[in-house]
Amino acid sequence: MAAEIRILSQARTDIVELAVHIGQDDISVASRFLDATDETFALLARQPFIGTKYVTKTPRLEGIRVFRVKKFPNHLMFYIARENEIEIVRVLHGSRDLDAAFDA
Repeated sequence: MAAEIRILSQARTDIVELAVHIGQDDISVASRFLDATDETFALLARQPFIGTKYVTKTPRLEGIRVFRVKKFPNHLMFYIARENEIEIVRVLHGSRDLDAAFDA
C-alpha cells in the first residue's frame, strides 16, 4: 500500500518558485520539472525509505531524508517518512546552502 503524500506549504512554494525560475529559460522544461516532481512523489509513496538520511549538524533536521527529483538531479526533495505518510518538507536546488534554506 502506498503512503499518503502530504506537501507542506513551504515545499509547494519551493516547487512553484523553481518552476518559474526554470520557465524563464524554457517553459517546456518547467512543465517537465512539475511532471518530474509528481513522478517523484509517486515513487516516494511506494518506496518511502528510498532516499538517504540527510546528514546535518542541525539537530532539528534529524530524521529528514533526501531524494533527487527524477530527471532533475540538481533538485532535491526533503521529506519525513512515517508509517503511512510522506511529508514533503522542502524542494531545493542542490547548489543552495541547504541548512540555511531550512531557516528561511
